[in-house]
Amino acid sequence: MNETRKLRKNEHIKYSLLLEKKLKRNVFKDITILHNCLSEVNLNEIDLSTNLQGINLANPIIINAMTGGTQEGEKINRQLAMIAKKLNLAMAVGSQKIALENPNSIRSFKIVRDINPDGIIFANLGADATVEEANKAVEMIDANALQLHLNVPQEIVMREGRRNFKGTVENISHIIKNINVPVIVKEVGFGIAKEEAITLVERGVKIIDVGGNGGTNFIAVENLRRKSRVFKHFEKWGIPTPVSLIEVVKAVGDTADVIASGGLKNGFDAAKSLALGANAVAYAGHFLQILCNRGPSGLEKHILQIEKEIRYIMAMAGARKISELKKRPVIIEGKTYHWLKNRGIFI
Repeated sequence: MNETRKLRKNEHIKYSLLLEKKLKRNVFKDITILHNCLSEVNLNEIDLSTNLQGINLANPIIINAMTGGTQEGEKINRQLAMIAKKLNLAMAVGSQKIALENPNSIRSFKIVRDINPDGIIFANLGADATVEEANKAVEMIDANALQLHLNVPQEIVMREGRRNFKGTVENISHIIKNINVPVIVKEVGFGIAKEEAITLVERGVKIIDVGGNGGTNFIAVENLRRKSRVFKHFEKWGIPTPVSLIEVVKAVGDTADVIASGGLKNGFDAAKSLALGANAVAYAGHFLQILCNRGPSGLEKHILQIEKEIRYIMAMAGARKISELKKRPVIIEGKTYHWLKNRGIFI
């Protein structure tokens, strides 16, 4: 089982990078932040700090869950942790299930805390994890929060994937009641609708990562792993990131903190997400591609560019802090507008 899981993790990296080359990240093309011609913002005074249920972030950029459990995963996690430490970013590790099954894999995750002892780090497991597994994952890396990922479409298409998802909601609630760090429920690229967001909040979830459609497509990844009898026609399944973000913010934004992820590419996408109500923005596949192609210094420069772009856009919108950017009018057009209209959601 452990060797199979290791192979799968390496294949996920390989095929995610392959798909990334062909991916056109433009999920926020329908969103426009209203220009403020009378902005009185001093760029040097812009405050990018934000908060996730008491977890204070110096800026809203999060390095989201990618990998771990293999030699290649350890190398990637080491490099990401060094960048997170240098730039003071929150970071999530990939699923730690493999490390719970095989102690030899623990180091590939623990390296993140070893390198960044004072940083904000999120543990990661599937939503089917037990309370014991959840606590072990948090303890393994002294995590500040635990991500529980939802990935039904991926599991369905994966040859060795799960087929029974009964009890997921109750299990999430059970973990929340029996763990001493905040729990982040995240999708892995298929989005979260308002109905499910409401259900999650009713069960005690206070941080939701929408993980919308537009970035790494794990149905496409699993199709590449299958090689035959693929489900190509399933690859358009999911809720686009801006739609999912708006649905979740409108439904539960007053009671839960929301992270935007899924296809974000630059600071403009980040600023649009924040203007739509996100507390933070998270990147995974796009960062992984840059890390592998341009090295740690290339990714570091890219992240600094994202941060700079967020500041510039906030200045052009007349916002000194994220809470002010959220109040700036946003124009929604195209497919996003029609989707929201059909869903009875108005912004």
